[in-house]
Amino acid sequence: MLVLSVALSLGSGNASAQTAEALVPAAVKAKGVLTVGSQQTFPPVEFREPGKQMVTGASADLLEEVAKRLKLKLEYVQAEYSALIPGIEANRFAVASGGISDTEEREKTLDFVNYMRSGGAMLALAATASQYKTIDDFCGKSVATLLGSRVIMEKVEAASAACTAAGKPAIRAEQLPSAPDARMQLDLKRVDAYLGDLPALAYLGSQFPGKYGIVGGNYIMTPYITSWGFSKKEAGLRDAVKVALDEMLADGSYRKIMTKWGLEGGLLDKITINLPASKR
Repeated sequence: MLVLSVALSLGSGNASAQTAEALVPAAVKAKGVLTVGSQQTFPPVEFREPGKQMVTGASADLLEEVAKRLKLKLEYVQAEYSALIPGIEANRFAVASGGISDTEEREKTLDFVNYMRSGGAMLALAATASQYKTIDDFCGKSVATLLGSRVIMEKVEAASAACTAAGKPAIRAEQLPSAPDARMQLDLKRVDAYLGDLPALAYLGSQFPGKYGIVGGNYIMTPYITSWGFSKKEAGLRDAVKVALDEMLADGSYRKIMTKWGLEGGLLDKITINLPASKR
């Protein structure tokens, strides 16, 4: 079972002290549905098992319980990771999920309810994983990641610039439209590492024993806060979801769900709004 070795920090949100259900906007109540945009390819956080239509995972279980407490039906809209923020802006769905992280830059566009501490890590084939400790060991090597993984790409670009400044070859990076596409490049040995979220990489390792290794063990290249995104025009819905999660934190159901998926190391001591890793 995966246990994330990360330090947890406290933050503060600004949701009302009202009950969660009372905060749901009238228009959302009238529809009776909480629509969630998700790529559905991010195990163990939010994904579909092969041959099944139901979305499962830690985020899916948390959202199911949140929706129940808000007296809403949960519905998913499939969207690639890079389309999550545009999807909120276009009103395709009310919540952006599936592993999106809260950043100061993204807060210019969306508001975020923070529910898990996580981080970007590196997956290599088992035969080569021990050769690397951090991203700095990839000068002249190639990596693949998900299209839209801006925080990870910024770290790769900075490391690549350090390589060239030291007279070493740059790091070559490929961005693919889905996590399986990016991982396939590693399987085909077209790249030396696949970059993604530590929970997802550890889950892959558990599904294919002996095939992969996480670079540096639990090395976190880019610490961040996994969140659900909301339109800035929907503060009421944002606050309703935040308060529902507060209730789940208080009664133990938040911990129970996270532990079920091996993510107890990513538990937050306090549910927050718009508090990215850079401010913790």
